[in-house]
Amino acid sequence: MELRGFRPSDLDALVALDDVCFDPPFRFSRSAMRSFVQARNARVTIAEATDGSLAGFCILHVHPQAMGYIVTLDVAPGARRRGLAGELMDRAEAEALEAGCSAVALHVFTGNTTAIRFYERRGYVFSHRAASFYGRGTDALVYNKELPPISVGQPV
Repeated sequence: MELRGFRPSDLDALVALDDVCFDPPFRFSRSAMRSFVQARNARVTIAEATDGSLAGFCILHVHPQAMGYIVTLDVAPGARRRGLAGELMDRAEAEALEAGCSAVALHVFTGNTTAIRFYERRGYVFSHRAASFYGRGTDALVYNKELPPISVGQPV
């Protein structure tokens, strides 16, 4: 498995994997995905399998308020339960730190208990409920994680 940055040729594979990972209304359209990965503040990590297929990806946006935001974390069904989601999150958090962020936030569907447990195990703390975040009557939970400050000379 190789972790690398986004290439424009990855877009179709990202959209296809997002369709596999999420049901509507949680999926992103092709145009939304393109906007997310091409944003000036985007940091995208691609997990490419040895056969060249897309095993997963994470999109992080870095905001001027020194806050990182996980737009999405997608892992192919065949690559789950092998630590890949954790590796992608490690990379996103490291990139957030590198960009000067002191914390990372994310939204997760209230019914996605597997993801909620995953984020809580990683140190994310529930902040509040976002009513109708995914559409009318479909709420999200907002989680935050404070990132440790980087000391001078400490590798990220």
